[in-house]
Amino acid sequence: ESELTGSSELVEQPLSVGRLCSTICNMPKALRTLCVNHFLGWLSFEGMLLFYTDFMGEVVFQGDPKAPHTSEAYQKYNSGVTMGCWGMCIYAFSAAFYSAILEKLEEFLSVRTLYFIAYLAFGLGTGLATLSRNLYVVLSLCITYGVLFSTLCTLPYSLLCDYYQSKKFAGSSADGTRRGMGVDISLLSCQYFLAQILVSLVLGPLTSAVGSANGVMYFSSLVSFLGCLYSSLFVIYEIPPSDAADEEHRPLLLNV
Repeated sequence: ESELTGSSELVEQPLSVGRLCSTICNMPKALRTLCVNHFLGWLSFEGMLLFYTDFMGEVVFQGDPKAPHTSEAYQKYNSGVTMGCWGMCIYAFSAAFYSAILEKLEEFLSVRTLYFIAYLAFGLGTGLATLSRNLYVVLSLCITYGVLFSTLCTLPYSLLCDYYQSKKFAGSSADGTRRGMGVDISLLSCQYFLAQILVSLVLGPLTSAVGSANGVMYFSSLVSFLGCLYSSLFVIYEIPPSDAADEEHRPLLLNV
C-alpha cells in the first residue's frame, strides 16, 4: 500500500478489538464533550417525542386513557392524540425547512450560536407547552422541536469534520495514534441509542409518579436547558493548530 501511494509513512496496524476499545476510552477531550452534549440533546428530544401524544391527550385535552371507551374522558383523550399527531406533522415540516436553511445560517452565525439557539428554543418550547392550555399555542411550539432535531442530525457531525482538520486531533499513523473518522461518527451516533435506553428506564416511573405526561415535558425542558449551558461552557468548537500544542483548550464561551 505504501509503494502504491508513494507515502513514506508506516502502514497502519490492523484494527483489533483491543485497539478499538483503546480508541474509545482514550478519545480526545473535544470528542468527549461533544458526545456528552449530543447525548443531552437526544435525551431531551426523545422524552418529548415518545410522550407528546399522551401529553396532548391527558394534559391539553384533559382526557383519560383508562376511562371506559364510551365515556367522554376517553373521547377527549383520543381527540388529543389525534391533534398530537398533527403537532408531530408540524414538527416534521419545521425540521425539513430548518434543515434546508441551516447551511445558509452557518454563513452568518457560528456553530456555537446555532447550538445555543436550538437547545434554548426546544427548552422554551417544551416548558411553555406545559404552562399553556391553548391548543394553537401548543401546536405552534412544535416548530421548536424541528429546530433541535435538525441541529442534532447535522451540526455534531459537521463539527467532528472540523476536528479532523487538525492533525493534533487525528493523530499520526507513524506512532499508531491516528483515529478513524468512522469510529468517531459511530460514537456520536451511539448517543442516540443511549438516550433511548435511559428514557425507557426513567420516564415510565416518572410519568407514574407525576400522574401524567406533564413531568416528561418538564424533564425534556430541564435537560435541554442543561444542554444549552453545556454547549456554551464545555464544548470545544475550535482545536488549536499542532504548533500550539501547549496552549490550553478553552471553552468557547471564553473566546467571545
